[in-house]
Amino acid sequence: MAYHLSIFVENKPGKLESITKILAEQEINIYGIYVASAGEFGVVKIITNRLAEAYQLLKDEGFTVSKRKVSIVLLPDRPGEMHKLLMLLARHQINLDDCYGFVLEAKTQAALVLEAEKHSLLEEVLQAHDYQLLSEAKLSTG
Repeated sequence: MAYHLSIFVENKPGKLESITKILAEQEINIYGIYVASAGEFGVVKIITNRLAEAYQLLKDEGFTVSKRKVSIVLLPDRPGEMHKLLMLLARHQINLDDCYGFVLEAKTQAALVLEAEKHSLLEEVLQAHDYQLLSEAKLSTG
């Protein structure tokens, strides 16, 4: 199991930089980031190598932060792999609340971050179909 942080911020220049500064000063590595804005506010979602510490640092600096369970699925970096995964989830009636991804190694491996209300079912289905998942422990060791 893994987690990402959701940080509620004003949609203003420099807000994202203030988050990255806090983490960079403590040598916390950001593995994945997703930014969504809606008018005057937005949400920044991050995956780090030291999640608990990042959470506390951002809270201490006055940010509104929450920690959410996610599944980080490793996929071959090939066309159609994400589609196969999403067909499987649809067959099992798993609705995704959030989804974003990144390439770990070009033409070799990608990671897809999935957040679902039915998180236990999501992980059960992924494991039953031999999908490799990244855990928080694996992220913290690099």
